[in-house]
Amino acid sequence: MEAVIVVHTLASYVGKLISEMTQEEVHMLLGIPSEITKLEDNMENLKAFLKDAERRCITDESVKRWVRKFKDAMYDATDILDLCQLEAERRRESKVPDCSQSLLFFLRNPKFSHTIGSRIKKLNQRLDSLRKGALEFNFNNLGSYQDIRVPANAEHNTSHRTMSEFDEYAIVGEKIKRETKELVQVLIANDDQNLKVVSIVGMGGMGKTTLAQKIFKEESIQKHFKTKIWLSINQHFDEIELLRSAIKHAGGDHGKERDISLLVQNLTKVLSKKKFLLVMDDMWREKAWSDVFQVPITNASHKQPGSRVLVTTRFEDLAPKMRASSYQYHVSPLDKEYAWSLLKKQLPPNQVLQIDSLKDVGMEILKKCDGLPLAIKVVGGLLSTRYPSAFEWKSVLNSPSWSVDGLPQQLNKPLYLSYEDLSPQLKQCFLYCSLISKSKDIVQDEVTRMWISEGFIQPPHGGTTTSLDRLEEFADEYYKDLIKRNLIEPIVRYSHTEYKCRMHDVVCSFAEYVGREEYLVVHDEQAIKDASVHVRRLAIAPTASLASEHCWAILQKQISLRTLIIHSRINIKPGDSLRSFSSLRVLYICGANSDALVDSLCQLKHLRYLHLQDTNISRLPYDISKMKFLWYITLICCKKLCHIPSSIIKLVHIRSLDIRGSNIHAVPKGFSGLTNLRFLQEFPVHTDMDGGWCSLEELVPLSQLKDLTLEGLENVPASAMAEKVMISSKGHLSYLVLKCNQASGQVMGLGNKEQQQQKQSVMEEVLEKLCPPSCLENLTVKSGYIRRLPSWMQASASVAYNSLRYLILEDLHCCTQLPNGLCCVPSLEVLTIRNASAIKHIGPEFQVTFSLVASFSDDTSPPFPKLRRLQLDCLREWEEWEWNDSEDSKGVKFRKDVQWRHLSHYPDHSALTSPLDIAMPSLETLHIKHCRLSCLPPGLANSKRHALRELYLYDIRNLTSVVNFPSVVELDVFRCPEIRRIADLSRLQRITIVHCPSLEVLEGVPELDSIVLKDPTMVTLPGYLRGVSPRYLDLLCRKKLHDSIVSGSSTECDKISHINTRGTNYYPQPRRVVSLVESVDKDEVEPLPESSCFPSALNTRQTCVGVLHSANHLALGKEPVSGSEQCFFNWRYHICVGVLAIFVMLLFVAWGC
Repeated sequence: MEAVIVVHTLASYVGKLISEMTQEEVHMLLGIPSEITKLEDNMENLKAFLKDAERRCITDESVKRWVRKFKDAMYDATDILDLCQLEAERRRESKVPDCSQSLLFFLRNPKFSHTIGSRIKKLNQRLDSLRKGALEFNFNNLGSYQDIRVPANAEHNTSHRTMSEFDEYAIVGEKIKRETKELVQVLIANDDQNLKVVSIVGMGGMGKTTLAQKIFKEESIQKHFKTKIWLSINQHFDEIELLRSAIKHAGGDHGKERDISLLVQNLTKVLSKKKFLLVMDDMWREKAWSDVFQVPITNASHKQPGSRVLVTTRFEDLAPKMRASSYQYHVSPLDKEYAWSLLKKQLPPNQVLQIDSLKDVGMEILKKCDGLPLAIKVVGGLLSTRYPSAFEWKSVLNSPSWSVDGLPQQLNKPLYLSYEDLSPQLKQCFLYCSLISKSKDIVQDEVTRMWISEGFIQPPHGGTTTSLDRLEEFADEYYKDLIKRNLIEPIVRYSHTEYKCRMHDVVCSFAEYVGREEYLVVHDEQAIKDASVHVRRLAIAPTASLASEHCWAILQKQISLRTLIIHSRINIKPGDSLRSFSSLRVLYICGANSDALVDSLCQLKHLRYLHLQDTNISRLPYDISKMKFLWYITLICCKKLCHIPSSIIKLVHIRSLDIRGSNIHAVPKGFSGLTNLRFLQEFPVHTDMDGGWCSLEELVPLSQLKDLTLEGLENVPASAMAEKVMISSKGHLSYLVLKCNQASGQVMGLGNKEQQQQKQSVMEEVLEKLCPPSCLENLTVKSGYIRRLPSWMQASASVAYNSLRYLILEDLHCCTQLPNGLCCVPSLEVLTIRNASAIKHIGPEFQVTFSLVASFSDDTSPPFPKLRRLQLDCLREWEEWEWNDSEDSKGVKFRKDVQWRHLSHYPDHSALTSPLDIAMPSLETLHIKHCRLSCLPPGLANSKRHALRELYLYDIRNLTSVVNFPSVVELDVFRCPEIRRIADLSRLQRITIVHCPSLEVLEGVPELDSIVLKDPTMVTLPGYLRGVSPRYLDLLCRKKLHDSIVSGSSTECDKISHINTRGTNYYPQPRRVVSLVESVDKDEVEPLPESSCFPSALNTRQTCVGVLHSANHLALGKEPVSGSEQCFFNWRYHICVGVLAIFVMLLFVAWGC
């Protein structure tokens, strides 16, 4: 099955290579152009049988062998044609002007012509034999596959989900809410102070990991366990890496230690400090517990009673084998309605009406999914690519893929259905992800370039020059298509437009099985010894143990490899080489000592992708120019690498060069010839033209650049040189970083004041001339000593940047004013300003003024029409934020067609005034840190602002109030010593208040659910606690106050005794749980004496109304060694009780008094 897909992909790729060779070149190279023509005809004839061969090879071994031979022939064809292209290019470089001298061309290398000609003849003989075999099998000519099925977004934007819209409920469904609550209760219950293991059990794809993730992120878990560790335990775990990872996630430092006993001691010490939760996801065997974690976890739990271990596994008997108190939860399949709800959430929301009319067909499809969330998601991903009609859905329901005979158990039917719906090229991309998924995250820009290098990404409608220019775009669409089909899942965004992903364990196992003939992930040396010589793509996992000195020699027997990925510190000795891997297209080495391999790199004639990361290489081969096919070179964190060989300028096909983290300070002169470059990261600006190094102006011919980082702009001697670059003319540039490496202090230390000002002026003029093109989407400017930003950021020019979505301005230490055009950038979504310590006032930069409006037209957008996130960090002198409310209502006509994307999030939106009459109508998150503001502007705190959900205020020393933010759900106020009032936040649910001793008023917060209050100097509880009723209260205070509250001897108890639930029970049985979290910096805890009580309203150990549980579980931190009364205590009230129960309790206490 997989072999057929490989054959089709290779056959298409070979056809593409042939089409790129002119008849003249073929004649000059081989003298037998008829053989190439015959090769092309043979392939087309055989491709017609592939569909039928795929159907039959599942159960027919002889057909499998036929397909395998065809596949091997196609691999050989790609190698042969690559060599032809290399020879043709070599001859073109010889610059013979007259084609009539073709005989001279032939005579120059008769050996090559004879060798390649003979190989092609033999290849055609093999294909002739295969064609005869096809006749014997009586294959039906079902036509060839459609060469390319373009993913949804490649040409027509029919996608229903953007990359930022993958929310957890669309992934897991509603059922998880109930399960999460139940298991959170079990984990934080104080009924058992011994170590408890809670296991989530269910078959693969049932949603165990997703449920565990939801529990892990739950707010009550975050507050109850101060140390939380998540570990993925695959079948081939590495003990040392597991221990090191646990130490790191627990907040410790393993110091790259590899001694297991020392790591165990380290982990025990780290975990003994605070109550912890350890999640061990996807455990297959108890050895990960018994051999690795049992000793440190058990020992640490003695010092931190109430600590827990959460395990997800497919095996019921695993938790009991861990020899700890255990609780087992079996994940059940989704019922019909939950399954239907989950399926609908995988589909476009604008098709709700059509989808509801298809419920009957949908329910029939769901029956085949057996209630498995993963299966439902995968089938939903498939349906999302179809038009919502009964015909299309019935075609899925009646697909023969549901009932194919002979499929092994590993081939989950819904997964097989989804896999079969992929184009041949996309199938290859999907299988390729299995090389990476269990070892590392799937990084978008890495894996997509690997696909391109392997030849999986082929432009639609043939290989025109325009489509070849867009290979990375097509690859990105393939990646997004796999996400939309739920075959890979995004886990974190590592840039504004790209995601790291993982593949579900069940999906990965499926892909590994389907691709088992060609794909291999190695976990030990034996796996390499047992590997077939037909393996084409091999990855050595980070957990692999390959310390043997013979390991590399064994690996070299894999002579058919086209991809080699090394994540392990494999033993590579001096004299080892890469010569055996002559067919490699992709070489990825991370962390291995690979300097010994440098001399043999040039033997890899077919290599397209070279990635060396965190290696000890100190040089590249001087004759790297021999690697003509190199497209992508990545040299990240290779600290010993200081120079690039001059011959790199002959790699005319190179598309990407990334030297981040290396010590390369200059690139060779002649770089301007690399006109195919699309991605150039950390280009070091150099001015020594006479020394043979590349200057800034050599970037002029690089018109295809999409991603450019300029490093060391302070080295540009004059603005004229920057002007020559003509960045504004680069019509494909979407990502630009402009960086100065010198800080303001360094510049201020150079010469006298006049020289310093001259240096600043030059730098300002340089930035002025580096004006980006209007197509730019992402811009970062980092300059330590400019006094003003360039004019192309002013209002009159900034409007032209209608594609700019992300803007970062950083280290503007000498800049006293922001440009006034920031608010006019029409598509700006994220704005970050960081370390601008000289700015004292912000006004017109963030708000349209009459003068700006008059300079454009009567019909204009509001300021920042699409801004979602605003981050203002370390503007230490900023003291005034001017925001004139009158501007919002007088004389400014805002355009009404600006989309307010988040209106649908709010249930009462129909009654709202249009948000477009305020600035920043789409603002969701505001982050302000380290400034001198005394108040937030009234225009920001506007009753019409309904999108703002998160407000974070850190170290604003003069701030006095936060008032009238009706849509804010989460508020952090850190170290604001003058703040006195927080009021009128009608939707506020969570608030964190840290060291705000002057705060007196907290009111107008009816939906408040959680308060975190931390102030180590606090001697009395704040009075505002009387007026709020959260379910959760976290308190960090002075020990004396803590003790007085716990003993019930203080009137402070009255300020919090009223706090209860608002008629909703968190637990199934109403009860009040009062738990004391570990003291800060304490290694030990001791039980509270039985005579102790918690406030007077709770001064009873009876359970007369089934509400109050014994307080014996409470724990106090011991005094610090110093005996200081300033020790910190973290004190949590986790209060979940019905109003009626509290009322009864209060009557009981009053009666007792």
